[in-house]
Formats: sequence, structure tokens, C-alpha cells
Amino acid sequence: MNKIGIDFFKEVDFISQLKGQGDFLSYVVSRAEIEKNDYTSSIYLYDIKNKNHRRLTSGKKDGAYLWLDDENIVFRGQRGEVKESKAPETVFYKINIRGGEAEVYLTLPYAVQKIVFLNDKECLFTAAYVKATDKIKALKGHEKEDYLKSLEDEEDYEVIEEIPFWFNGDTYLRGKRTALYHYDTETQKAVKLTEDQFDVQRFTYDEAYQTAYVSGETFEGMAGLYNHIYELKGNQLVQITPAEDFSYGEWIQVSENELVVNGSDLKEYGINENGKFYLLNKSDQSLKLLTPEFNQAISNAIGSDLRIGNIYSDYQKLDNKVVFPVLDHFTNKLLSLDLEGNIETFIDTKASLDEFICHQGVFYGICLTKDGAQEIYNLKEMTPLSDYNTSLLSEYDVRPSEHFVFKNRAGIEIDGFVIKPSNFDDKQKYPTILDVHGGPKTVYGDVLYHEMQYWANEGYIVIFCNPRGSDGGDSDFSDIRGKYGTIDYEDIMDFVDETLRRYHFIDVDKMGVTGGSYGGFMTNWIIGHTDRFKAAASQRSIANWTGFFGTSDIGYYFAPDQVGATPWSDIEKVWQQSPLKYADQVTTPTLFIHSKEDYRCNIPEGYQMFTALKFHGVDSKLVLFRGENHELSRSGKPKHRIRRLKEITDWMDQYLKG
Repeated sequence: MNKIGIDFFKEVDFISQLKGQGDFLSYVVSRAEIEKNDYTSSIYLYDIKNKNHRRLTSGKKDGAYLWLDDENIVFRGQRGEVKESKAPETVFYKINIRGGEAEVYLTLPYAVQKIVFLNDKECLFTAAYVKATDKIKALKGHEKEDYLKSLEDEEDYEVIEEIPFWFNGDTYLRGKRTALYHYDTETQKAVKLTEDQFDVQRFTYDEAYQTAYVSGETFEGMAGLYNHIYELKGNQLVQITPAEDFSYGEWIQVSENELVVNGSDLKEYGINENGKFYLLNKSDQSLKLLTPEFNQAISNAIGSDLRIGNIYSDYQKLDNKVVFPVLDHFTNKLLSLDLEGNIETFIDTKASLDEFICHQGVFYGICLTKDGAQEIYNLKEMTPLSDYNTSLLSEYDVRPSEHFVFKNRAGIEIDGFVIKPSNFDDKQKYPTILDVHGGPKTVYGDVLYHEMQYWANEGYIVIFCNPRGSDGGDSDFSDIRGKYGTIDYEDIMDFVDETLRRYHFIDVDKMGVTGGSYGGFMTNWIIGHTDRFKAAASQRSIANWTGFFGTSDIGYYFAPDQVGATPWSDIEKVWQQSPLKYADQVTTPTLFIHSKEDYRCNIPEGYQMFTALKFHGVDSKLVLFRGENHELSRSGKPKHRIRRLKEITDWMDQYLKG
């Protein structure tokens, strides 16, 4: 049995972008290449009738694809030498599924995000738009070169006039918006369909009704939390939702004049409120509430570091019903909703459903199952249709997670998990790592998690739980606004106590704690409130809500919503929930990890805690990663992911095994 090592993720195939057309399923397989410090991706096909898989494209960066017809796929790719340019450009290739080489199909002078082809002459797409530099698109030859050269002086300056002024992993936004365009392939002209200050948030095209929709908002100075849905009529976007403030999420068209939409006014539980379903009448802009009692998380945010890409799927239609995913504790279900508001369980996957589609009346999905990596499944039968990782994992010492439910001090049930180490001996005592998830509105489950498996293979017990604030329950369970560091901290400490009661082989004197994002906040909080942990690793953390408010890309709305105050309305409440306040009480040796381009939990948060601990004589260390952002642990460059995990493990070894 092979040991799961620090670079194990390079052996895993990451599956994404599942689609169906004719007799085929299509998807993208990505792999980590350590030496090149990058990821490769190619498009694959599954022949439903003959039950075989084959690689379709030969490129190393193929993805973001769609079916043009039953025989051809158009995809974003990379062929030949890539030339650096200040002007954005997106190249699409076309390939026949029966064979042959990919050929350039369309080149657009835009940073395209999503594209749909209306026919062989027209397409709609969304792309980044900056008013100050958009004139590049209209220039040719020397005029274009001269204009690009004139922009070089501007690189020495940043002129900021609105918030957010940057976004995680991006750069200063300079007024950037996502715009919707119509493109004519014959005239090679693109027409921007959205106003300069309008920002597209979601874009869909319903082939059955041949209708395009976008959600978004027009703003100047500050982006807000509310939006509207618009229908594209000709070259005009027409608002089809009521004028009242509302936050719309997903939607699906169910008749010529009606859409089922999900959303909330955010008034009862703030930005983490579970949305309800409404029937939207386009003609009179009316909303009919379909599910007044519904209060579940429409989500599949089950934590894992063994997937790449967004975890998202559009709602599906089947027999006049809408099928959508929910997170029930720490596994996903598909529920069906009829137009009378009746909801039934359609499929219980008992897994993490990373993506799903309905093709020819059959539901397929990409799942992370109990202690297993991604595979493609027939969801109704929950039978695997692929074997990219299952056989591989059978060769490794995958440590099973043990799940238990306990009641916290408030009498509320909490899900907890324990992973025992390799070569486990019930008569020995083991060092233990408590891992706290991010969010806070996400969850941990019993799906495969590389870092936890690595620690277990290195002789650690790994423990983790879903305290209040986590996803998978109702809005009340997820609501910790104004309570950060109180009820959530109590739940985690109750979990540790319960784990020690159940598992006698945990060495109480050799426990460490780590976590990222909200888990980093909680790590900072824990070390300021207890000395029971002998080592800590705080990753991409929050230390001071006042600083977070003004530097994070989401700070100006996330901090007031979650803390329940602003620095001006109640500075004491803000400071009371800031881990930095309690830094003078810390005795735990602590490692801090941050990324230079993480504008979600920005580096100053780590600076402040690190400086505070050093000032008070606590052993501490700060490791910064260039070229990485908030996603370092999940999709960072392979060598950086290895270095991050090594830093954490070495720190734990020093204090828990020394």
C-alpha cells in the first residue's frame, strides 16, 4: 500500500465541465504538472452507447468549450507559441468529434468569459470591459500600436474611483465591468449591449425559447448587493423583475412567459440567507412565492482540495419540474420543484455533487464520494461511468473518516469527523491536528481531502467539524452575524472535548490547529482564547475587522454584514470580534501563511497578527507566496501547493512530534 505523499495531488485527475450532446457526454480532465509548475487540460468524450472514453483534443490548455452541433465542439485553447500582448484576445478552435485536427474557428479581441452561438453567423458573449481602454478594439495597425504605447505611462499610476477597487487574484479594477456583446462573424463587428456602468453577474441562453437573460446592476462609486434580471430583446436589455431591492441568484425558463428564480431580499439573515423559489412573470414583472417554507442551502460547497474549477451547475428541467441541488448537512441531494411549489427528493447522492446535467432524460454528475476522488456517475443509479481515480486510490493508504453527531452545550446537533493515522494502534497516543473550514458558510464532509490524508499518513489524527455558521442547514444554523468567536468557538471547543471523550488515543498535550480564510480567523481567535493547542497554522486569515473592511475586495459589505457593525456605528463591537484584540494573550507558536495577490483576506491581516505575536515574544513565522491568491491551497501552482503543505507540516512536526 503506497503512502499518500505531499505531492499526491499530481496523480489525481480533476474532472469538470460536464455536458451532453447526442450519444456523447463531454468533459475536461485537468492534471497537475509539478516540473512545469502548472496544470494541463484536455477535452474528453464518453460514448454512452458503447461505454468508452477517449481523449478528443491534444492541446495542453483546452477547455471552456461548447457543442456547436452534434458533430463539432468549439473550445478555448492554446496552440503554438503564445505572444505577450497588452491587448486582450481569445482564440476559439473547432474540432470534429469523429477525428481530425482542431482549427481556428473564431478570434475575438476580448477577454471572453462565456460565449453562446446563436447560429453559424452570430454569437453572444460576455467579456471584461474597461471604458478607458476599450478604444483598442476599434484601432488597427500603427494606430493601435501607438495607443498601446501611450498606455505604458499609465502603468506607473493607479487611479481609483470606486469600490471594490480590486478583486482576489486580479489587479486594480480601474472601473472594470463584465459586459454583454453581440458578434457578427461575417462583418467581424461586436456590439456592446450593456451600458458602460452595467456589470453582468450571470448570463444564460435558453435554446428551447431562444432567449438570452442576464442579471446584474448599474453602479458608480460602489457595487451593491442587489440586482435585477433582464431579457435581451433585439439589441436591448429589458428589465423583467420588480423594482424592489432583491438579490437574484439562479433561474430557469419554464414557459414562454415565466421563469423560476431563486433569491432573497437579504433582510432577515443578510448575505448568507438561503434563497426561496419564485415564479417570475415577465409580462407584468410579478413574483409569486412558490416555497414559503423552504429553507435549505442551494449549494454544493463541500470542502476539498482535489477539484479544479467552479462547482456550479444550472438548474435542469424534467417533466415540467425544475431539478436543483441542495446541501443536506455534508452531502448533496437533487430536489424537484413543480410550479405549484411542491418539493420532493429526486436523487440522494450521499456524496459531493460537483456538477450535474440532465441529458436525454438521464441525470449524470461529477461526484466526490466517501473517501474517493472525482468520477462521472449515472446519478439515478449512483454507478460510476469512469475510472480516472478509483483504481489509483486502491493502491494508496486512504484513511477512512469516521463521522459522529453530538449535541453542543446549546443542545444543537453538530457533525464531527475523525481520521485515524496509518498503522493505527489503539494502545498508542497520537498527535492531532484540528482543521477548521473556511466560509464560514461552507462544510467539511467525508470526501477525500489531500492535506488531511497526508497528515494521517504522516502519523497524525485529523479532526474537523461543522459548527454553527456552516452550510448544510437552515438559515438560522448558518447565522453567526455579530457572534463571531462566540457560538462558533463554543461549538468547536465542544467538538474537541467530545472527540477527546470518544477517542482515548488522542494525545491531549500534542494538539495543533489550522484553517484558512474563516478557518484562519478562527485559528487566530482560538490561540487568543486557549492554550490547549501547542502549535497553530493560520492561513489567509482575518485578524482585524477594521482593516479587513477597507482592504478586502468584499470587506465593505461582508464585514458589516457578518460583524453586525461598522467601525463608525460601533467600533467596540468590531474590535470585540477581532482576533488581534486578544493577541497579547497568545502563547501558542503560530505559523502565518498568506498570498501576495490574495485580496480577499489581504496580507496586512497576517502582518498584524505576526507582528503582535513577535512583539509579545511568541514563536511565530510568516510565509508569503508570490503569484498566488486566496485559492493557493486548492488551485495554486503545484510547487507552491507543495511548499505550503510542507511549511504547515514541518511546523506541526516541530511542536507536536519534537
